Amino acid sequence: MKDGRFRPKKRFGQNFLHDRGIAARIVDAAGIGPGDAVVELGPGRGVLTRFIVARGARLVALELDRGLVDELRAEFGANPGVEIVSADFTKVTLGALLNERGLKRCVLIGNIPYHLTRDVLFDFLVDEYGTIARAVIMVQREVGDRISSKPGNRTYGIPSVVLQSLYEIEVVARAGAGAFQPPPRVASIVLAFHPLAQPLLAPEDVRPFIELVRNLFQQRRKTVQNTLRAFYSLSEESLARVHDETGIDLQLRPEALSKEAFLALARSLPALRAS
Repeated sequence: MKDGRFRPKKRFGQNFLHDRGIAARIVDAAGIGPGDAVVELGPGRGVLTRFIVARGARLVALELDRGLVDELRAEFGANPGVEIVSADFTKVTLGALLNERGLKRCVLIGNIPYHLTRDVLFDFLVDEYGTIARAVIMVQREVGDRISSKPGNRTYGIPSVVLQSLYEIEVVARAGAGAFQPPPRVASIVLAFHPLAQPLLAPEDVRPFIELVRNLFQQRRKTVQNTLRAFYSLSEESLARVHDETGIDLQLRPEALSKEAFLALARSLPALRAS
């Protein structure tokens, strides 16, 4: 693509990665090989797309900007293994996208507009966990630090607990503003998400688990006991039963709990509320 033909659009949050070294590391971390099904979110100027195509992958790239769609199709349209789809990926159901093409799982990859990070992390990586073979996503560094944070850290929170219950998370690369055009006002980080061989969450556990984690971290300066009492209307007797069943010190604050502790709490609550 010729640089003079396109200008970033603020309404789309466009900051195009142009550092080929970082792009190569992203595709390397995704472990893409010939025939792999890859869904790219927001290919933009195609810097990641070119590396993905060079690996011989079967690529479906979702791009909202019609001007970029036309340019991407002009460059890659002759390749039968590449499909450039004009779509807002926040309105796409990944499972349906794959089923329409006879696919079950994919590698998810993208340098996404940062205001859409929540959509990718929860709508795709959590809600459609079963469709993800692995994922490599560029996020704002502050968000990446929260995702990979451990218990006891002030950045440990909802995304840390939920995503670490499903994935092993690896830091692939860090990127300064100069890696993009135009330069963003924030630093960036690339994270790889590898589904755990034994995920902590079964599909039926996901919704109540996220609800519990969200409720507790909304009151992160309060003890777990006080938040459970407020959100779940638990009596002192019920709270004592939660402690006995889980072995968790309910006087702790949520940032001190491991993901396993959150899961134990989530599993203990439905029976108590039903009784």
